[in-house]
Amino acid sequence: MNDMDRNEFRMQMEEEEQKERQWQEIVDYYGGQKDAKSQDNIVEMLREVQELYGYIPSEKTGAMADALGVKQTLLLQLIKLYPSFKKAPYGHCITVCTGARCGSKGSAEVFEAVLKAVETRESGAFKIMMKECLKQCKTAPNLMVDSDSYGHVRPEEVAAILSKY
Repeated sequence: MNDMDRNEFRMQMEEEEQKERQWQEIVDYYGGQKDAKSQDNIVEMLREVQELYGYIPSEKTGAMADALGVKQTLLLQLIKLYPSFKKAPYGHCITVCTGARCGSKGSAEVFEAVLKAVETRESGAFKIMMKECLKQCKTAPNLMVDSDSYGHVRPEEVAAILSKY
């Protein structure tokens, strides 16, 4: 290992140690609250943990639950309940509308095109979701990437849209 590699390794280790300290501070703070078991307290803790890591690491949920005095399954259910919580690191969230109007105008084919377009991309680059309605019925079928909306999407356009991300 040369000096450059050692320095990079040392910096990475220091960064990980700092994140671990910050995580422990978050857990200690929220676990020490009078209302530690309240949903508001738990959700705020999850938000801070996600802000720290970019997602909520599954290997940390047991320790977080212990600190709060709740079951780990409660945390996992809250993470599942709130769409803003990420269970794994990913770069972008793709949402395909599956509502009646989008469905009748080819959203299933758009969804298949999304799956095909992302299969060649780096693992974890995208989270793919379906949503009953994106409330953009006039422009069906619809697709969202993060907060960017695309209407009148044809399957052959999907790869070009996703190449921007």
